[in-house]
Amino acid sequence: MRDFGELLRTHRIRAGLTQQQLADFAMVSVRAIRDLECGRTRTPRAETVRLLAEGLRLDETSRADLAKAGGRTAARAGAAPPAPAGAIVGREVETAALVALLSGCAAGGQRRLVTITGLSGVGKTRLALEAAGELHFRHGWSVLWHPASPPSADDDQDTVLVTDRCPEPRLLAEHPRLRVLVTALAPTGLPGEHVFPLSPLSDEAAVRLLLTHVHRVRPGFRAEPANQAALTGLVKELDGLPSALEFAAGWFMVYSPQHLLERLRANPVDPTSAHLRDALRRSLSTLDEDGRRRLVDVIENRAHGDLRDLVVRGLVRRAGMRYEALNLVRAAVLEPQPDRDFTGGVALSWPC
Repeated sequence: MRDFGELLRTHRIRAGLTQQQLADFAMVSVRAIRDLECGRTRTPRAETVRLLAEGLRLDETSRADLAKAGGRTAARAGAAPPAPAGAIVGREVETAALVALLSGCAAGGQRRLVTITGLSGVGKTRLALEAAGELHFRHGWSVLWHPASPPSADDDQDTVLVTDRCPEPRLLAEHPRLRVLVTALAPTGLPGEHVFPLSPLSDEAAVRLLLTHVHRVRPGFRAEPANQAALTGLVKELDGLPSALEFAAGWFMVYSPQHLLERLRANPVDPTSAHLRDALRRSLSTLDEDGRRRLVDVIENRAHGDLRDLVVRGLVRRAGMRYEALNLVRAAVLEPQPDRDFTGGVALSWPC
């Protein structure tokens, strides 16, 4: 049987990686890889073997061979989440916090049911995908990604179920190594739920994401001092909402940043954006009559009482010592609707 160092080097070269690149992918030091390949270290720790196998993206057979060469038993890889369409932007802190909550590394211990809440289009599913990828590739977990039928968890392996539906409470009782990550507009209300409100992106991250989308329609566009103020103004008008930024990027084919900013200041809920309007209506539809009136109070600067349910839904946010509604939410609620009832001078465009 080939020794571990020789087999590791063969897999690394076959993957077209330098020792430094493999170290970056596997989160193992370059020195450790060098010592393993030259034979100075012959019995790597099981965790090191697992990280190297993940960094090399080895299949089950190759993982088992590598583990056997290192005197270890290969851990089962488990189901992987789908591959993301691109790199996530501006969610490093949130990803780390989610992984810590589910894996038990956060203060207060492990949370077995976590619900990511927030405005429709804020990036809940993308964040869940990033966290699931971390749990799979860095921690060896199996991932059940939005299963169409009732999931069947492996009780011999840590598993995370990612879903946008309210899970059955019995799942956690029947499967002690299962965690559930829900993406929803509002909390599920299930016992033991940890609510994880997701806010829109910061201005800096929002500009980076906007430029990523803009470069797909205008590859030659560049951020420069002459348009920096307009770009920052754009992401502020759109509240740093990822789905709104993606939509706005399409207008860069016909508008300059300055002209687009003027258009959005007149009406951030652009008349041509049916998708954005539907997303806002879905979020508003989660409110009962009392919640709707309290949202109107926030918009009219008459807010009082407990606003936590509006915050976790992403409809309002803290602004210093007070609360304010997001620009897009305010525009959706105040938009003239001649065929709807008026309450307190506000045209409520609530879904039926």
